[in-house]
Amino acid sequence: MQHLPNDTFDVTLDQFGQIATVYGDPGFPSSTDVVGGNDTVTATVTERNTQLTVFGDDHTTLLGHSQGGNDTLIADIGGGWNTALVVGDTQSMIDDAKGGHDTIVADAYGTVYTTVSAFGDVAGDMSGNARGGNDDITGSIGWRGGANLFAGDAGGSMIDTSHGGNDTIDVSVLTIDGGATVSGDAIGAMRGLAQGGNDNLTATLDGDSPISGASLSGDSSTSLMDLTQGGDDILTVKMAGQYADASSSVFGDAPIMAGHAHGGNDILNGSAGRDFMYGDARIYTPASPGSITGGNDTLNGGAGDDQLWGGGNGDIFVFNKGSGNDTLNDFDQGNKAMGSTATEHDLIDVHDYGFADWTALSSQIKDNAAGDAVVHLSANDTITLDGVHAASLHATDFLI
Repeated sequence: MQHLPNDTFDVTLDQFGQIATVYGDPGFPSSTDVVGGNDTVTATVTERNTQLTVFGDDHTTLLGHSQGGNDTLIADIGGGWNTALVVGDTQSMIDDAKGGHDTIVADAYGTVYTTVSAFGDVAGDMSGNARGGNDDITGSIGWRGGANLFAGDAGGSMIDTSHGGNDTIDVSVLTIDGGATVSGDAIGAMRGLAQGGNDNLTATLDGDSPISGASLSGDSSTSLMDLTQGGDDILTVKMAGQYADASSSVFGDAPIMAGHAHGGNDILNGSAGRDFMYGDARIYTPASPGSITGGNDTLNGGAGDDQLWGGGNGDIFVFNKGSGNDTLNDFDQGNKAMGSTATEHDLIDVHDYGFADWTALSSQIKDNAAGDAVVHLSANDTITLDGVHAASLHATDFLI
């Protein structure tokens, strides 16, 4: 194997309209057995209308058994009306290529009209048997930024038998007008036999703004298709500020699952704001009835009035004190969305409220005017079970 040197690059964009592209390993050879250097790139932007692009290795395709280096890439972006793209390794990966274990910081906090994107391995697609590295990405966006995208592996799609790394992504949307799309593996679709890694995603929102938000997907921000497999991911939304007006959409796997896709066993943690949480996906298009399999997911909406869908398979819905007025939309009904007649057994965890036993809890469950069971946890906290009657609930449906 040919090993490239470990390089250090520093670049400053301090002129209006300046354009710069920085490579950790410029001229990366197009042979099949090359290992990139462990490079450090620090880019500072102080002016407006700039375009910054950083690749940890090069704007090329990793192929054969080549590997990206373990790079540290830092983009400190000021000013406004800027565009920044930071990529841990290269443009694309095929064959048995592997991404490095990269550390990426893309900080655009305090800017205006700036678009920032960061991808752990490639800007485009991963195909063949390519493997993503275990990357650590930290990002922040500014006021009225554009399509701010963050993915642990690919800015495009993952296909064939490609496999995402186990990535950690932490994005701050501390702005009164802005949003971010965060994906554990790919921004685009996952197809074929692609597999997602076991990722940990966190988004922190500005609770003082109703138009501050984020969308988190454990595997793909688009869809899981064919025979793809979602990873076992942890997705968390946090809230900063005096109020809790921001909202989020959280998908354990992807917004859409199709074909014979399999969901991972995910943990979804909501914020004090308005969370829309899906243990697997929002839309299902199975190849045949029941061909899609949901994961065994755990959903906790946190405070605020949340909308929860567990998806297929048996899920756990956790409610802690101060959980607000939440709606559980598919209790024991998630498999129906996939065309499956298989029985599922969801559980509602209300242990934090201290009910003595089922008798004490059941006395607080009544049907509303629409015939939906409402669990009265406290004077301010309720769970409405859409399409479920109080009489059909039993002690075995709850963790008390």
